[in-house]
Amino acid sequence: MFLDDEVAASRTRRNEARWGFYIALAALAACIVMILGLMTQATTQVDIGRQSTTAYIQHEAGRHV
Repeated sequence: MFLDDEVAASRTRRNEARWGFYIALAALAACIVMILGLMTQATTQVDIGRQSTTAYIQHEAGRHV
């Protein structure tokens, strides 16, 4: 009787540990996706800034010629 209780408790503990690992893994994956999304957005904003500045300089250079 007591042995069955110990076996059931150890199974419960292993299942809880496994679910904790899965939750931690999912949180890590979500953080990686979020960081990649932020990096993409920042890169896009920098590229847009460079394009508008370059277009302005080219336009001004053409006016003075």
